[in-house]
Amino acid sequence: MRPDGRIGNARVRLGTSTVMVSESSPAFPAMPASFYLYVADADAATARALTFGATLTMAVADMPYGDRQSGVRDAHGNLWWLSQRTVQEPYRD
Repeated sequence: MRPDGRIGNARVRLGTSTVMVSESSPAFPAMPASFYLYVADADAATARALTFGATLTMAVADMPYGDRQSGVRDAHGNLWWLSQRTVQEPYRD
């Protein structure tokens, strides 16, 4: 916690990943973020996100790099790429 009572640093564990977040301040104002999240089922994850109020920015589709992916934007302006691997090889640029 910061002396003013705001959250200075919080760690959120999602499976094997850790995301660090903090509360905005005049020196570090709030801003939207973008996340690339691997899920077991891109279609189901997209449907669930839309049920909870997300806005579809890209329909679920098979990508040439081996992911089945959609894009949704949450109520705070954050962009979430929901991706499911469709091949057994690692992702390549």
